[in-house]
Amino acid sequence: MSSWDEPTIIYYRNSFQPVNTIPRQLPTIPSRTVNSTIGTQLLFKIILPSIVVISIVITVTIIVAVFVITSQNTTQDQITTTGQHTTTEPNQTHVLHRRSIEKIGAPSAMIYVDSHQMAEIHGNVASVSFYADHTCALNFVEFAAFDLINRNVDLNTADLIVTHRSGPLQLGTPNELKSYMTLITIQLCSEKLMQKINSGACQGNQFPVLPHHYIGVRSDKCRLGFVQPSLNLVFGTTWTHSDGSDPFNEPYQSLNYVPANYTILQSITIDSFEKNNIPRTDTRDIERKQLRVLFIGTYPPRQCGLAKYLEDLVDNYQGPYGIVAIDEKDLKPTTRNYSNNIVFRLKQNDRETYYRVAEMANSQGYDVVNIQHEYGLYGGMCGEYIVHLLATVRKPIIITMHTVLPKPSEFYLSLTRTIAALSTRIIVLSPVGRQLLVDLYGVDETKIAIIHHGVPDVPFTQTLTEAKQKLGFDAKRPIMATFGLLHRDKNIQLVLKAMKKIVEYVPNILYLVLGQTHPLVKLHEGDSYRLELEYNVTTCGLVNNVHFVSKYLDDKELISYLSASDIYITPYIHEEQYVSGTLAWAVGLGKAVVSTPYLYAKELLAHGRGFLIPFNDHQALSSTIITLVQNQEVRDAARRQAYKFGRQMIWPSVTCDYENIFRNTLLYF
Repeated sequence: MSSWDEPTIIYYRNSFQPVNTIPRQLPTIPSRTVNSTIGTQLLFKIILPSIVVISIVITVTIIVAVFVITSQNTTQDQITTTGQHTTTEPNQTHVLHRRSIEKIGAPSAMIYVDSHQMAEIHGNVASVSFYADHTCALNFVEFAAFDLINRNVDLNTADLIVTHRSGPLQLGTPNELKSYMTLITIQLCSEKLMQKINSGACQGNQFPVLPHHYIGVRSDKCRLGFVQPSLNLVFGTTWTHSDGSDPFNEPYQSLNYVPANYTILQSITIDSFEKNNIPRTDTRDIERKQLRVLFIGTYPPRQCGLAKYLEDLVDNYQGPYGIVAIDEKDLKPTTRNYSNNIVFRLKQNDRETYYRVAEMANSQGYDVVNIQHEYGLYGGMCGEYIVHLLATVRKPIIITMHTVLPKPSEFYLSLTRTIAALSTRIIVLSPVGRQLLVDLYGVDETKIAIIHHGVPDVPFTQTLTEAKQKLGFDAKRPIMATFGLLHRDKNIQLVLKAMKKIVEYVPNILYLVLGQTHPLVKLHEGDSYRLELEYNVTTCGLVNNVHFVSKYLDDKELISYLSASDIYITPYIHEEQYVSGTLAWAVGLGKAVVSTPYLYAKELLAHGRGFLIPFNDHQALSSTIITLVQNQEVRDAARRQAYKFGRQMIWPSVTCDYENIFRNTLLYF
């Protein structure tokens, strides 16, 4: 079952006595009250200290069809539905809601409850749903938005950004009021419609939120119901008042928070403020000028694929630019010397440097900002510090997403949706990346552009004789290759298993493993993976057929080795991999490629551009290799198809596509 199909994790917060916060798994009943959705919205995980919650005894039962709760003890598990989703109405109304619940209870008054629900778009909160009982009739509740991304981790505080109080809650006539919890929905009005409050058509004022804000509700007048999840513990937030004062009197003060495992808000509707693509009036100036771009990402001499990608991109960009280079945590600045085009060094785990980069982008004449994004590059949990930068920059932001997870956890789902909402445009490197963002994350398709991974512009050669001889190889020797920074997910061991069969039919075949151990992997386990591979080569008697080139190769060296290779192999193990720079290179250089069927390989090698074998099937790999070595006509046909497709991927073409997106984005910003 995919992670987005798993039960929703929903929490309430409080701060009195501790209880056991890991509930038992509950069976579920399908909800009958929810329409279909564009994507699934789950909750955002925040790792915080130990959980403190209040234990309240209340009698409840759930009638799912009408959301009515009758008496039982809350210490007993309730059988209800689970799940949560998001819909986008035609008028760009964004609806976040949960389809179901697990356990119902009532927290005490005077506790501000954060729903742990990121707004994910810029707009006005137009309606909310929550559980309440008869004590709320004609009483008030209070809503607020919190800036959890900018929280003070050391002091456990965060800013209360905006607060609004509802009108008197209309729960029905006295005869209709019940003593048990009932799910209610209240509408919030815009300023123009506030006169409707008196008529009961709306019960409060709308308030604005930004994509990275969290929304909460509280009441000191009545009891609000909470929902407890059945499994998969996530950490939430309770907003309390350390000095006992009312936070609504000082809406921008920092409030202490403690973690817990419940929530109150069940549904939030937000009317979007998104622009309607109205072009600027100074279009001629924008079309003529050379755009000044601030690029943000890793950069050489740091050794990683994204650093090489950014280097190739800026080398082919014709306009003025600056580069913010990302340094990994614990790196001493003196241990790495950058070129003069680096205008700032962003420290991965230093939140203040993210604000300094934003100030630079806003004040130093840059037209647009391009961020090369990979979750592990940025600080905070799973790279959440990038939101500091996105929320502060006042220039168009074009973000290039090198990873789009097809099975995101709740944390990654919310974080990615927020990144998308704060970006002006999104670049993905393949059509499958765009489809994932649209189908799973609910991102507007018109906001997403596809630009293929760049490759060097190398002439196609029918024969490989000269390239092999330059490297000292026999011109007639069949050569296979895999390149890239080594780590276990490369799955080189699969090729070694296949080699035992291959050498029986092609005794002189050579397999080149090109590249050193990934620097981050080396920090944790040294060269253990490469040493294991070399040991297997020796024990299997393949020392004459497998050769390791264990160093970081520059472009010239890589092109030399690939030009001499008859077959290129990517035996990767993760089906969800949506892009591969090494596979892009192999296709761009017109290689006969054999690969496992991960997402990017299925897309790039379609229509006769390569050959797919099942995951971890060394027998299929060996038979495919033997066939290709023995049948040059089949091999060359795939090479020509790959090279033809790869012409759109050469760096001058890719950089031109980037510039067109920069310019078009600025026209409508």
